[in-house]
Amino acid sequence: MKLFTGILFSIFSLSVMAQSVKDENISYTYIKLPSNPVQPKPSNYISNVSAAYEAENQKLMAQYEADKAQAEADYQRDLADYPNKVKAADEKYEREMEAWNNKSTASKIIEKQVLNENNHPVKDYVAQPYRRNVAMPVMKTAYDNNALASTYLFIDGLQKGGANALNYSVTLQGFESTQPKVVSEVKKETSRVNNVSTTVNVTYYHIEFTYRHPMSFSVTNSLGQEIYAAAPAEFTEFTTYKGPATKSSPSMDISATLKAMEDKCLQENLKSINHMVNDRIGYERTDKTFEMYYVKSKNESHNDIQDAFNAANLGFKMLNTNEAQGSMKLNEAIEIWNKALEESDIENKKARIDKDITVAIYFNLLEAYFATRNTTAADEILKTLGRMDLSNRDRKLLESRENSFIDLKLRMAANGM
Repeated sequence: MKLFTGILFSIFSLSVMAQSVKDENISYTYIKLPSNPVQPKPSNYISNVSAAYEAENQKLMAQYEADKAQAEADYQRDLADYPNKVKAADEKYEREMEAWNNKSTASKIIEKQVLNENNHPVKDYVAQPYRRNVAMPVMKTAYDNNALASTYLFIDGLQKGGANALNYSVTLQGFESTQPKVVSEVKKETSRVNNVSTTVNVTYYHIEFTYRHPMSFSVTNSLGQEIYAAAPAEFTEFTTYKGPATKSSPSMDISATLKAMEDKCLQENLKSINHMVNDRIGYERTDKTFEMYYVKSKNESHNDIQDAFNAANLGFKMLNTNEAQGSMKLNEAIEIWNKALEESDIENKKARIDKDITVAIYFNLLEAYFATRNTTAADEILKTLGRMDLSNRDRKLLESRENSFIDLKLRMAANGM
């Protein structure tokens, strides 16, 4: 009987130990509260984009058109006067030929051979009239400002248009770039032929230039009072572009590359501004990815943990479309996890809820509490985890979660929550 009992205990011990904590990357979207909300909360906003260089562009274009018109007028005048100039040249030539023909042969010989003069008349050349070329001025790119505003400038949680709206505007200062240059770099390359290694210096070339697109933005209320405005200093710093390295000198025609960098810089800066505005005064829809844990075992001893995982997974996904339903599913998972923690025994490696599973459940709960803004329950878990002997990885993860909840608390306080 004792032998049978021992065998049963061994089987039970093996089944409990045959468990491991697994994780899966879960992505979800939540609404981040503004750090400096506008009070009272507005309902609407209007966004627009303008370019500070538009007036200069217009001035350059106006001068270009004036220069072209003057060039055309000069051409038409010269064209009309061309027959007169040809006629005058012909008449002059005829007079000079008549005078030449009237000279004696002796006079002509003396002028040519003695005086070394060749006075034979030559008809004046009358150049054909031509239009003077007027070069197109170098202007900064003009954009469809309405399209830019509609695509990149929005305030989450507010409706576009309407009365008493916030005025959200961005001013473009214009794309700038330095003259491209070819940069050479010597690299050592080793080849092996017939078991003999040879190392040689190989010169590589690439195109290099720097670029930037300064911008500023402002948000004002319906009374014109400034709520938030800045000219981000990072937009004034030049970014270096380095083209692909080749063994031959590359072409200096970089118009396509330059245009691509201009478009990229414009889009990235506008997205950055929109994030700054939404982080401060908007209800920003924020994407987040984290590791959610579950338990893999050879029996059904951890089905409850799997059920919680499935409920939480569904809840996180629903937050973006139906926050209430998503929170309900998360609370369902929270209840299961907390019930499982009643069995936690971090000193017993054979326990159903051992230390590894306990820590995994705690981190799952922290993410669920973050998504549902339950900072009170999260504080208790943060304290408990802080007293535990964690791995370096878990310690760094705990520090990250602590910082997230500090930011969440500040935002909740700013919003009167």
